[in-house]
Amino acid sequence: SLAPMFEIFTTQIYSHSILSNLSFGGARYIGTGRGFATTRQSFATLYSRFASSSIYSGMRSLILLMFCCVTMFTAPLLYFWFTCLGLILSPWLYNPHQFSLMEFILDYRNFLHWMSAGNSSSAKDSWIAHCRYARTRITGQKRK
Repeated sequence: SLAPMFEIFTTQIYSHSILSNLSFGGARYIGTGRGFATTRQSFATLYSRFASSSIYSGMRSLILLMFCCVTMFTAPLLYFWFTCLGLILSPWLYNPHQFSLMEFILDYRNFLHWMSAGNSSSAKDSWIAHCRYARTRITGQKRK
């Protein structure tokens, strides 16, 4: 069972929500769809929702963990590997119907398009728009 990975992920989401709401304010609700698993979210949607709260912190911890394992490896570090993988992979592992091959291929193509959109012209639904929106929480939004 991968329940511990899900617990690591949800705990990180809860702590990030509390810290960001205390720092910046602006709490908002993201529907979880507690019903049956009928739809799946695209990679781009998952990335934009969970990058700052789970994926980035998991990658930072993974880089530090790799350095620790290169300098001195001990068996208890395996639990930290499990934690890092849980933070990075859980948004995709617990997406309903994630392991459908055709949907995965289409999602991957759309994710690459989402990452490259907005480079030459303005695109509302793109990675650069997501980064700009995330930055406005700290710097504020310009009024035109």
